[in-house]
Amino acid sequence: MDVPAGWAVWEPGSPDVRALCAAATASRRAELTLARRIRVVEKEVTALPGNVRQVGVRVTAPRTGAVSGSMSLTQWARPTTDGGKRLNARLHLDALAAHDPEPTRAYRHREATVEKVPAGQLVLRNEVWRPRRRAGWVTELEATIFPRGSEDMFELAVRSRHADLQPTLMAELSLMAHSFRLDDAPA
Repeated sequence: MDVPAGWAVWEPGSPDVRALCAAATASRRAELTLARRIRVVEKEVTALPGNVRQVGVRVTAPRTGAVSGSMSLTQWARPTTDGGKRLNARLHLDALAAHDPEPTRAYRHREATVEKVPAGQLVLRNEVWRPRRRAGWVTELEATIFPRGSEDMFELAVRSRHADLQPTLMAELSLMAHSFRLDDAPA
């Protein structure tokens, strides 16, 4: 999977995180700032279901180590429905549509669509929301990829507390999702 410039991506628990911090920043102080954020992301991914393959942060300012978003790529076996059919993009989209909006959130934007990518199909969930009675918008983008010929599914999730970055993050998520490949997938 291709990752846009500005993203620092690693495998959870990787011993190369220190080198990654040094490469993504311009000073020792910025490196320490980024290392703290990476530790937070590493803790957060332990709560994710499935097998987390990659995590990353969007380094907004290499001079300071400031981060404007995080991402994760998680893999798990496709579940089967009550009728014994294996989950696919259309069934996943229908399940998302059946869920009511979270009552604790005020939404600025909320949609889900099915798209084709070179690896197969994906369901794109695009939400901008804030907790009710609070300031501060959150952007959550999620591409659930259903590769052809695979019994697994992959969820590529991007999250940011910078709602103004939603169009940029959407373009970056699209690049990652369109470049996603399985090494052993059929051609």
